[in-house]
Amino acid sequence: MNLWNQLRLRPRLMTAVVVGSLLAFVWPGSVAWQTRLLLGWNLVIWIYLPLALWMMLGRAGAQDVQRRARSLNEGTPVMLLLAALGALASLAAIALELQTARQSQAPGHVLFALATVAGSWLLLPVEFGIAYASLYHRDDKAAHGLEFPGDDGPPDYGDFLYFSITVAATSQTSDVVVSSRPMRRLVLLQALLSFVFNTGVLAMSINILAGLVS
Repeated sequence: MNLWNQLRLRPRLMTAVVVGSLLAFVWPGSVAWQTRLLLGWNLVIWIYLPLALWMMLGRAGAQDVQRRARSLNEGTPVMLLLAALGALASLAAIALELQTARQSQAPGHVLFALATVAGSWLLLPVEFGIAYASLYHRDDKAAHGLEFPGDDGPPDYGDFLYFSITVAATSQTSDVVVSSRPMRRLVLLQALLSFVFNTGVLAMSINILAGLVS
């Protein structure tokens, strides 16, 4: 499935990409190209995340979750790749933005970088939560791959988001059991990406503190 078809199946993401890109393009004032790109990335993320979280944490029934998950299954690798590349590339852009902040002594640059870090960090577990749901519902005849405790019925997007944020924040799976090889590989991928991103954020935080002290 090509990227356009996958965006068509994700109206929230398409809306965020179109609106965010247009706003970044027409943003007034003279702005460096890397700052304008980072601005566009922020606008897309902060438009998309509330829409995605509303969908995931809303009152969609189990059948709605299953239907959405299966419709998005084919394009999941592409979306994860784009989210991971975007999040990691944003680290390099943030480093440039912090260099500008250090030269100009403007607190707005630091706040801008912090907003980028927060948005990029949240994007990965949201996309992986959607990916876990798609893999879970891919085939009724095969093992789902995640075993949620309790007797609340089939998991909803909130359960997958809980699992995904737990992996991103703690690098462990808490009370959810991973019971299939494809799911273990997906969890491993998220854990590695989260480790790289969290390490990059930690390194930049130490750099910022060192700059403030000096």
